[in-house]
Amino acid sequence: MNKLLKLSLAVLLLASVIAWFQPNVLHNNTKYLHDVAAKFPALVSFFKWFHGSKGSTTATDHSDHAQLKEPTSAPVEPTRVFTKEELANYKGENGGDIYLAIMGRVFDVTRGRDFYGPGGGYAFFSGVDGSRAFVTGDFKPEGLIDDITGLGSQDYIGLRDWLDFYTKDYEYIGKLQGLFFDADGKTTEYYHDAQQWIKEASSHKEDEDLFKEKFPMCNIEYKPEEGSRVWCSTKSGGIKRDWVGFPRSLYSADSKNIRCACAQEADLNDSLLKEYPNCPKDATSCMLPK
Repeated sequence: MNKLLKLSLAVLLLASVIAWFQPNVLHNNTKYLHDVAAKFPALVSFFKWFHGSKGSTTATDHSDHAQLKEPTSAPVEPTRVFTKEELANYKGENGGDIYLAIMGRVFDVTRGRDFYGPGGGYAFFSGVDGSRAFVTGDFKPEGLIDDITGLGSQDYIGLRDWLDFYTKDYEYIGKLQGLFFDADGKTTEYYHDAQQWIKEASSHKEDEDLFKEKFPMCNIEYKPEEGSRVWCSTKSGGIKRDWVGFPRSLYSADSKNIRCACAQEADLNDSLLKEYPNCPKDATSCMLPK
């Protein structure tokens, strides 16, 4: 056995020992990850990966995660309807089951006891519908509510993603009587309003993404002795493409926001684009006025 192989095995053994005897080293940091993900929906995917892969330290739970598969057909709609008082009884106390709700849907998260059980990093989600807190990061009692009125587009997209996460990784067992469902489990007007908010937010994001692809951001650098320079490349703005583009000031429709954008020749006449002073029209790099 060569030295490199021996070293690799030693590192693997050490990592295994740490994971087995001190799983809380990782677990104790998860609340911070959730706080950041809640406030910045773009990080939701990262938290879901972390949550899914670290959800339990027991062999049974690891097996459950490994056996998860994409549903081959639409899940059966549960018929049980909880009142808020009934749901509050499922917080995992004395080894009992743990349920939580998001947007009126109740999920059994018992196998995530390390997270949702008493003393867990997300125990505040158990026994309630804390939909709003999933995207605001306000985990105080007044923030753990089901009312999602007046949130921003990114928040609604974040809620949609969280609901998808629980639907995929946990069992959907019932509905909560309240804003989203009535006492018979039927959808309310508020439910349909919320679906419309999410639909509009998703549509808005798609439009934003298309706009960013049409007008990617410029590269920019600043040197005290020279000032700022903006320029375009085939990767500027994080948009890989087969064209470079010309740097222009891009104004929002209300002219309140301005940024540098790379525009193709065919789009240079767009009314939202303005040339930079003293910069040739066909230049791919411009020095900005000091």
